[in-house]
Amino acid sequence: MLLQLQEYIKNRQIVSLRELATHFRAPPAAIKPILEQLIRKGRVQKVAPSNCSGCNQCGSETFELYQWRISNAIRSNDPATQ
Repeated sequence: MLLQLQEYIKNRQIVSLRELATHFRAPPAAIKPILEQLIRKGRVQKVAPSNCSGCNQCGSETFELYQWRISNAIRSNDPATQ
């Protein structure tokens, strides 16, 4: 699932946790550890949402955003993580 999630974020550039959970039909709790691994490798970064008025009507997964940033990624020799 790591490679599929990575490819999805790469193609979309910025995605919400809710979008990832919906697309991969997995709970956010299952996706977060994969996102954390991609963040540690420098491939993804968590970004602050814009245009949020703070009304608290949306779930937190909607505004938990992640952005692709491979240009700063740590290169690995492990082909399973690339």
